[in-house]
Amino acid sequence: MQRSFSRELRSLAALFDFLDEAAERYRLDEDSRFAARLAAEEIFTNMVKYGGGEDNVAITVEVRDHRLQMVFVHAGAVNFDVTAADDVDVSRPIGERTPGGIGLFLVRRMMDEIAYEYADGVARVTLSRHLGGS
Repeated sequence: MQRSFSRELRSLAALFDFLDEAAERYRLDEDSRFAARLAAEEIFTNMVKYGGGEDNVAITVEVRDHRLQMVFVHAGAVNFDVTAADDVDVSRPIGERTPGGIGLFLVRRMMDEIAYEYADGVARVTLSRHLGGS
């Protein structure tokens, strides 16, 4: 399944509807549905805030070989590698931490793989999660 969303925060409602459709189509369990929604919100929001340009973000969701894969493609983007961000040190008291980064921290814990590619102004983030089974 693939859809394109306007790169603005008000597109989150439509994005969640799309993810709900995908979850029904692929019969995702509740944990995977939650992980997909949280991860998609974080990646999409980062593209809105830091991606630059006015282009849409195309999102593909599919399940193959017991693996959920979500691909976010933003043409006209600036290079913002979500995989290069440092992990938040959650062991430190909140008052001693630098703001930001907790969303990507959670995405890294909920997804099995995160990949980032950037070429010719096109950013691609791929998230994968094993769904169980053989």
